[in-house]
Amino acid sequence: MGKPNSTLKNRYEDTWSNVHDDCMLCEMNKRTKWYLETKRFVVAEKLNGGPFVVLKEHRDTLTPSEWDQMEHIVGLLFDEFEIDIRMNLVPDHWHGHILSSDGSSSITSLKEE
Repeated sequence: MGKPNSTLKNRYEDTWSNVHDDCMLCEMNKRTKWYLETKRFVVAEKLNGGPFVVLKEHRDTLTPSEWDQMEHIVGLLFDEFEIDIRMNLVPDHWHGHILSSDGSSSITSLKEE
């Protein structure tokens, strides 16, 4: 597990918590479309396509309240979705892949802005 990094912490100006220097999600740059950023979450496009939601704190679980917040935020953007929690590449930083409600990886029902 990585160690806290003050350089990253300064870069994110207290908007991310407990950042780690060897975590690709803590070091996440805006290299893809970011649909929405809140105090707790970022909803963005993955590098290889498809949306996902990332907790802005380096830990591997959500509280029930955070889960409700996350579903609300994703629901602002997408209709009829599922959150797939795989965490294969980054097992210690919570993130969920946003899938269509039928479980397919292509979700195309982004709500109108």
